[in-house]
Amino acid sequence: MKQELRSKVTRENIIRSASECFAKIGYHQTDVDEICSRAKLTKGAFYYHFSSKQDLFLEILDQWINRVAERVDIARIETHDILKALMGIPDGFSPLFEEVGNQLPVFLELYVKSLSDPDLKKIMMRSYKKFILFFTNIIKRGVENGSIRKIDPKEGAEILFSMTVGMLMHGLLRPRSRDWVELTRKTIDLLLSPQRAI
Repeated sequence: MKQELRSKVTRENIIRSASECFAKIGYHQTDVDEICSRAKLTKGAFYYHFSSKQDLFLEILDQWINRVAERVDIARIETHDILKALMGIPDGFSPLFEEVGNQLPVFLELYVKSLSDPDLKKIMMRSYKKFILFFTNIIKRGVENGSIRKIDPKEGAEILFSMTVGMLMHGLLRPRSRDWVELTRKTIDLLLSPQRAI
């Protein structure tokens, strides 16, 4: 048990140190030596937990996606308030986008790279499927209780994913702008509000 705890602490230390390095000097300027130096660990310890810097970055991305999901905890959403909860998503995203800051280009770069890298695509698809399943279930509940108009839940989730990628692009082009928050709310309303015409 002590060994497992030490291993977990070491892994978290690597992730935290890498996140600090990526935020400070960027993904491409950070190498494994820099991460190990900040974490005060050997390269052997690094490679015991992660096969590469890219593997580590994908773990950070996965944790980030999980935090996004926590912002919209379906278990806490009142049955009649699902649309309202979804409309609040942009405000929840805002601090998360600020947190990743200059790593947004790397996220998009990895998505593009995954088109020609089968192993990377497998990892990226895992995150994609998690996102789609999460929002499919939320939209399904809303359709069932009438707070969201009749729409195929999976299609709605796929549109929300496309919107999220668009938000990433908007964040790259206008990093200090907050108008994407209002634009996202309007998009969710147009897509899901039962008062909107199909």
